[in-house]
Amino acid sequence: MSLGPWAVFVEGHTDKALVESLIRFQSLPEYKVHGIGGGVGRPPRAAANIRREYYAGRRIAIILDADQDSAGRRREVQREITSCSLPVTMSQVFLLPDNNRAGNLETLLEELAVAKHRTIFECLDTYKDCVGQASRGYSLPGGKGRIYAYCEALGVEPRGTHRVCEDP
Repeated sequence: MSLGPWAVFVEGHTDKALVESLIRFQSLPEYKVHGIGGGVGRPPRAAANIRREYYAGRRIAIILDADQDSAGRRREVQREITSCSLPVTMSQVFLLPDNNRAGNLETLLEELAVAKHRTIFECLDTYKDCVGQASRGYSLPGGKGRIYAYCEALGVEPRGTHRVCEDP
């Protein structure tokens, strides 16, 4: 069987939007991106779609968050691939942020932030420390909240279909 275009499976809608934007930016033809609705335990839920795309002649790539333990996440994904008999090897799986370290999409986005605007994240760290010291059970902003706050501070719409990529 000759394999042609790609089917890329990602965790969620934010990952899908990023990969689709990168594909458009690079003018890559014949890529289809699928969101699988989250990471942990999701490849089995996407198994039928992965098989369908594979047997339709598409090459498969899976992009997931490494989360807190990249080696553990890699073992977990390998178990999922094996238990579902997916036509995928671990060489087709990429764990964000860089296929080696713990982290996720938000880790990568924070690292890609424009250098002159990184002080926004320092301010968010101060805010998080302040709210955390209040000891009233407040919910602290996580990775997505930090990215949304960064975009908000820059006047960039983080949820739009077209993200502004230039240096404001």
